Amino acid sequence: MTDKINISSLSNDSGSGQTIITEKGEALSRNYFLKEKTVGISISESDNLAELGYGVAHLNDAIIEIARYIVATGGKLVYGGDMRSRGFTELIFDLLAYYKADKTLQPNERFYSYLAYPISTTLEDKQQAALIQNVSFIKVSPPSDIKISEAKELFEKTTPENLYQWSRCLTKMREEMEITCDARIFIGGAMRKFKGKCPGVLEELLIALEQKHPVYLVGAFGGITREAIEALKGNQPESFSEEFYFGNADYKNMTDIYNDKHPDNSIDYKKYLIKLQSIGLKGIADQNGLSEEENLRLTITPHISEVVYLILKGLTNCFTK
Repeated sequence: MTDKINISSLSNDSGSGQTIITEKGEALSRNYFLKEKTVGISISESDNLAELGYGVAHLNDAIIEIARYIVATGGKLVYGGDMRSRGFTELIFDLLAYYKADKTLQPNERFYSYLAYPISTTLEDKQQAALIQNVSFIKVSPPSDIKISEAKELFEKTTPENLYQWSRCLTKMREEMEITCDARIFIGGAMRKFKGKCPGVLEELLIALEQKHPVYLVGAFGGITREAIEALKGNQPESFSEEFYFGNADYKNMTDIYNDKHPDNSIDYKKYLIKLQSIGLKGIADQNGLSEEENLRLTITPHISEVVYLILKGLTNCFTK
């Protein structure tokens, strides 16, 4: 007799061996298995999104569905981004304004928005007051060891020195943000026209791995996430070379400034590649509650429902006894 397949067609777990829930407290603990857990979402629009047959609307669908289920299971969301109209931050605001889950959490305890300098200066008092019920804004100050320029100058001038200041501010924000996270999800990620020491989603992945946090990589939407997946598979993506980025003279000059000031923590794409290759999908699986095969499926599936299923399965295995 063959094993039964459940209605999702994604698992052969028929539920046999599971005890019946008889206590209300046990039911709530299962419903809210992410209670007191914080999940970071690293997402940005990919350069090759259209080539893969997707648009921004598909990314929006993915972020909304993933965020909805994390909140529904009692989790908190963390995102580091800007305040652009109809950006990913605003999408999460809208979701939380209408979606009520764990009533024991104050509304602004469900979502933490980290803002690096000078992005933090764009948050107006009126805007913050209007959103205070649904989000906690964390304005991260610039590093104390650099002489910071006026925000207006950083926004308007893309000199190598200004880009260096941007990179230091963004790194500080990402490091502080990761301290609050218990797990992190990666989707897409720009490989061009980014500010920072390297593509932002890549930097957040490297920081999360350094902290040994469970990470979940969604590869269908391309971007630097898919490139990182290729590196984890042992391949050598073109984007893990200086030549890929150094066509931008300002970025190259910024890198020179950065590496001169920080020789022990230099911008080094070969080093990033070797790190990911050494971890591999097995290393990811050892931390995130999914098998290597399940992680591989997460990196290629185009189905949002399956993405959500796999992420929730991994989080369940990580955070329930």
